[in-house]
Amino acid sequence: MADTELKKTEDVGKSEYLDNMRLMNGIAREIKEIGELPSEGIADTQVLRRVEFPAEGGLFTFMDGHPYPYRGFPYNEFVERIDLVKKIGPGFTSGLYHQLKRRPKLLLVTLIPALWFLKDLFYAEVYTNWKFLERFKLKAFRYSLAVQDLHRAFSIPRKENDTEQKLRYELRDIVCMVLEFDNAYRFRYQDVIVELDRAALQKRPRQEIARLLTIMSSREVTQEIKDTWTLAASFVKWYLLFDRKMLRLIMHVLKNTTPELARLDAGDEHWCSQRKDYVFAHMKREPQSPLTKT
Repeated sequence: MADTELKKTEDVGKSEYLDNMRLMNGIAREIKEIGELPSEGIADTQVLRRVEFPAEGGLFTFMDGHPYPYRGFPYNEFVERIDLVKKIGPGFTSGLYHQLKRRPKLLLVTLIPALWFLKDLFYAEVYTNWKFLERFKLKAFRYSLAVQDLHRAFSIPRKENDTEQKLRYELRDIVCMVLEFDNAYRFRYQDVIVELDRAALQKRPRQEIARLLTIMSSREVTQEIKDTWTLAASFVKWYLLFDRKMLRLIMHVLKNTTPELARLDAGDEHWCSQRKDYVFAHMKREPQSPLTKT
């Protein structure tokens, strides 16, 4: 009898907590100048059934209405933190671009001798984003399989000084956290990394990286995102021309990845089908066999 009463008390406590959270969220939306963006609203909510912690690593989240588990655990606080990181970088870059665009073109020529400063700006931005995520980093073996492999590739030692090693670790943590908690990026990465040509990467690294970005652009549905990847491809070819340290780091990581571990399987393809903004390579093939990876 006591157990029954305790269960009722727990249920009441949970109900009151949920009611309190809904009330607080409603008040927050009411008092903010921008209450809620379309992207922030709850669109399609599935009931969470269970989360599995495989001994070999990773996480499986099982939800109603889906025959396959989702790789990872999209915890709201982590997702929001990643979303902020994604906005800070592009926001700063866009602001800098528009500020410089207002200057006379002849004046911009005077910046050419100081292009080295762009590297310092980039590295400072990396550090800022890393500090923002440091408290939220996952244990390496709890990343999904594709991200585990990327984390491993980033972690392989190379010839570098202490500053370069620190940069490698910071980039590793940022890239892995973004891919893990934003499936738009993770699924795109999994879709395109299998296209990597290692021979071309060794001979013409900038062109090969730009080619992968161009493939992604060709598979986007909206022109706006197509243009984003096209611009990124152009930036890579230009920026990595003078930032050889970053180019060597990217080559090191890509050469040590195992693309087959990242290849989308049947479970991944099921979750990809929920997205309507990108045409994945598998969408023109027959479905794969049931989930076998972890």
